[in-house]
Amino acid sequence: MRIRKWFMKQQWRIVQIRTIWNLIYGIFILAGLYVGYIPILADMGIMGPFIFAGIVFFSFLIIGYIYDRVLVMWAPSQEVTYERNPYQYVPSPKDHIFWFPIYSTILDACEQLAEEFNMDTEDIKATKKHYAEIQKLRPERNEDIDRSVELRKEFVAKYKFNTEIAEEVDDE
Repeated sequence: MRIRKWFMKQQWRIVQIRTIWNLIYGIFILAGLYVGYIPILADMGIMGPFIFAGIVFFSFLIIGYIYDRVLVMWAPSQEVTYERNPYQYVPSPKDHIFWFPIYSTILDACEQLAEEFNMDTEDIKATKKHYAEIQKLRPERNEDIDRSVELRKEFVAKYKFNTEIAEEVDDE
């Protein structure tokens, strides 16, 4: 995942740099074409196009600042920031199709091995019951999201496999 993230970051940087270079090249091309039509800049010689390019570039920066900071026209609506991802709490379709059958198979195999060696299987049965309850939940129903949070808290409180998750649940 780190390598993929690094490549994505490099791609993003190249795209951003390409945009800035296109802006600078475009400004210099415009400066070279239009400097002859502006008498003050034409009299400056080689510095004329650079001054014209600087004026156009800084005007772009000022317009960008006004657009970004003053008008805040790009800001997402606040409704979106308050929405939560339902799949954070409720299983996604991938979980139903792929992960739950794998979990079920692993838990069945563990239960058979535990029974063969005369070990206690109550925890395995409780885990299977927990997954069966979670698999019934759907993100389309708001009460399922609330139920999922309750099930998670109950399960983690009883079986503290991971101390970080247990602390996170305790903080909630």
